[in-house]
Amino acid sequence: MEINSSNATITDDTIRELSLKEKLLNSQLMSCIAGSIILCCSFGIRQTVGVFLIPITESTGWDRSTFSIAAGLFQLFWGFSQPFVVYFAERKWGFGKCICVSCAIYAAGLFLLYGSGQSAGLFIFAYAIVVGTAAGGNSFPVILASVGRRFPQKSKQQAVAFGLVSSFGSFGQVIFLPIARVMVVAINWRMSFVVLARVLYYYYYYCYYLGAIVALTIPLSYFLQTIPPTPALPPTIIDQTELLDDKVPDTNIDEKKTTDLEKNQKDDFSAPDIKTALKEAFSSPIFIMISLGFSVCGFHVSFLATHLPAYLQDQGIDPSLAAWTMSILGAGSMIGSIATGYITNYISPRLCLTVLYLARAILFVIFIFIPVSLTTVMVFSCLFGFLWLSTVPLTTKFIGDVFGHRYLGTLTSISFVGHQIGAFLGAYVGGVIFDKTHSYMSLWYTSLALAVFAVVANFFAGEEPVNMRRRGLEP
Repeated sequence: MEINSSNATITDDTIRELSLKEKLLNSQLMSCIAGSIILCCSFGIRQTVGVFLIPITESTGWDRSTFSIAAGLFQLFWGFSQPFVVYFAERKWGFGKCICVSCAIYAAGLFLLYGSGQSAGLFIFAYAIVVGTAAGGNSFPVILASVGRRFPQKSKQQAVAFGLVSSFGSFGQVIFLPIARVMVVAINWRMSFVVLARVLYYYYYYCYYLGAIVALTIPLSYFLQTIPPTPALPPTIIDQTELLDDKVPDTNIDEKKTTDLEKNQKDDFSAPDIKTALKEAFSSPIFIMISLGFSVCGFHVSFLATHLPAYLQDQGIDPSLAAWTMSILGAGSMIGSIATGYITNYISPRLCLTVLYLARAILFVIFIFIPVSLTTVMVFSCLFGFLWLSTVPLTTKFIGDVFGHRYLGTLTSISFVGHQIGAFLGAYVGGVIFDKTHSYMSLWYTSLALAVFAVVANFFAGEEPVNMRRRGLEP
């Protein structure tokens, strides 16, 4: 089939049949499924750490600071490994290979936990360094950057995909936290030291099976290999279903529409190279504000994931119910991530993030000044769950809208370093302060103050695309 006109040419070469391999590598559906499963397993397993704080510290004799340093260093290694992993994914090896290797190392780290016994040094090495470094390769920036390449840039479909895939990280939290808690409850860690020692054994036995689960996700990296980013959709395009139905398209294309099509295909305002992208990001107040706000999210999530179950048990809440609160947070986060991915089609990510952190601040005020009870805990978990990981698709889209998508993985991973610095402080400082004061109250006030800071940072960040700034600098 060949159709000629003064404005358009359609040939069989432009609509050639793709091979099965090309279809799989370019499949939006397969990339979303693979990314969702990997995030579900990797992030869900990471979120179980708080369930084991009390049984592990009581069975080993460690204080909470020792356990918290492992959790805190994990966050740091996760964050600081992220930019390097994304760099190799975007510039050297490709996303698929990096995700594959990271999942393999992640599984090996969990197997090391299985054999660490009561050695605090080996526990910290296995969890903080091995698992933490590997987490940089199977986390949100890498997965979302790979998935995003298969959707038209800055499109509604891409925004929804970011939210949908991100939500499965929370789904993993829903799945793995109850499993972890059931294993602890089944052997009753409050009994004698001998039985408490068995808690440690079953924890590492649990890690053994988690390592096997992560290892099974390795083949899924095939569907997340690097492909060229899909161009943005033009304002008007020929309906592809007409070609599939062997209907002859209208060849009398308006000259303005043709111009718009060419403009959209060429209008990629991403930096031409990685050095320029980094220079523009680090010199941009928008990027700095985004990263500062994201670091607050890291503090909140890590503090709650590591210390909320223990805090609730200290307040007299049943340990099983304390674990379920984290699952409820994850369930709410699934809905919140999908919803925010959709909402950003109509409201800018900057305003969405501002409202999100304001809502967090309000919830912290309520939780601080209302007595802790089963009702208040469940209400807090349900409401805060909507805000739990909703920052991820919002921040990813925010950075993409401002700086383009060519180096989106690199820029989001650098912003994620700030997130993980906040996460380190949330996990480690929480344990240190508790050991000194036997109370988490100062951490709740700190969380409130940081939420207010994030509101201000995102509201005043601005959202002017970097290409507009380039034009302003031109003589």
